[in-house]
Amino acid sequence: MTIVAMNFWLGERAQSYFEEASTARDTRIAAVELRNAMQTAESSQRGFILTGNEIYLAPYQTAKIQAQRRLSALQALLPSSTNFDVKLERLISLLAAKFDEFDHTIELKRDKRDDEALAIIRTNNGKALTDEANVFFAGIIGEADNKLTSGAAEQRTNTGWLRAVSGFGALVIIAVIGGAAYGVTGYTRELRTTRDEVNALNSDLEQRVAARTADLAHARDRAEVLLSEVNHRVANSLALVSSLVSLQARGLADQSARDALVETQDRIFAISLVHKRLYGSADVRWVDLNEYLTGLLEHLQTSLRSEGHGVTLSFDIEPIELETDSSINLGVVVTELVTNAFKYAYPNGPGNIRVRVRKLKEQVELSVEDDGVGRLEDAPAKGTGIGTRIINAMSMSLGAQIEYRQRQPGTTAYLLFTPKSKRDATAR
Repeated sequence: MTIVAMNFWLGERAQSYFEEASTARDTRIAAVELRNAMQTAESSQRGFILTGNEIYLAPYQTAKIQAQRRLSALQALLPSSTNFDVKLERLISLLAAKFDEFDHTIELKRDKRDDEALAIIRTNNGKALTDEANVFFAGIIGEADNKLTSGAAEQRTNTGWLRAVSGFGALVIIAVIGGAAYGVTGYTRELRTTRDEVNALNSDLEQRVAARTADLAHARDRAEVLLSEVNHRVANSLALVSSLVSLQARGLADQSARDALVETQDRIFAISLVHKRLYGSADVRWVDLNEYLTGLLEHLQTSLRSEGHGVTLSFDIEPIELETDSSINLGVVVTELVTNAFKYAYPNGPGNIRVRVRKLKEQVELSVEDDGVGRLEDAPAKGTGIGTRIINAMSMSLGAQIEYRQRQPGTTAYLLFTPKSKRDATAR
């Protein structure tokens, strides 16, 4: 950083000396050309006075214009200070007086007043003005020469410093490169040794991972077999419970109690059907709603048809995969809604109940609708109200709320929920 800063500083100094030298050179040129223009104008004026030949006036006019331009350039180049400002003002006044004399004598010569023109020249006032102006010119030119001389000396000194700093920088760079090469060589040697050790550790670790992977695969296969067996036994147990409930219902004389047990049997069937599906499934975490709800609704259709009410059931289930728990909750909701519609939608005759499940982007929509007598907003629940409480509880488990929409005629039970995706479940 020191070497870079030094080089930058020396470069700035060189630029500063160059600019000062350029300014001094331009100042000297402007002063010399201004003096030459004044001398040319004076020679042209003298030639015209002596000969009366207008040819001398062309160089005079050119010299006069050149003098004005060089005087403006000199004003811009000279530094602004009290000393220079006073000298410059005096020089401007001298040049103005000198050219006024030139113009006056030329006009007198044109008017044939030669004696008056010569009388003005013989006063030597013009020579005094020229001599004084030459003093100023000499001072400006001398100072410019001094600046050029000192600038050249400073430039030589600056160049010497630049050589010294560059040489020192070269030595530092060589030392740094040598040290870096030595360090890289040692680091490479250590890295090679470390790499060999890491390779040996990786080989041992790969053997351990392979053995552990085989153990995990065996454990996973065993777990899947056990889980499949559990689902099979749960399904059998639920089927046994359903049969017991059916036997109990047939042994009751009270029709209300018998209907309640039949409803309970349907709920148990909805749960057991999930476990039956999982028994033969490749992934026990997910249930195909199309297969599951189709089997459930076919069972309900057979059960309802046996009651003899003349109510038909139709359904449209899109192929959707849902988590096991959510599938059980949805199956219970569908069972309750269909059962309620069957019991209360058509008290006076046959009708149709329609079930639809479809995927809406990231959500699942369930609708159960009928063309029956409808459902009043604030009407008390018919029957024991257990079905309504079950529907609300299962809907809350799905993260949604059941909505009943009035139709003309009939009612639509509407449920919209957001299931967990396989990607979220896998990340979890």
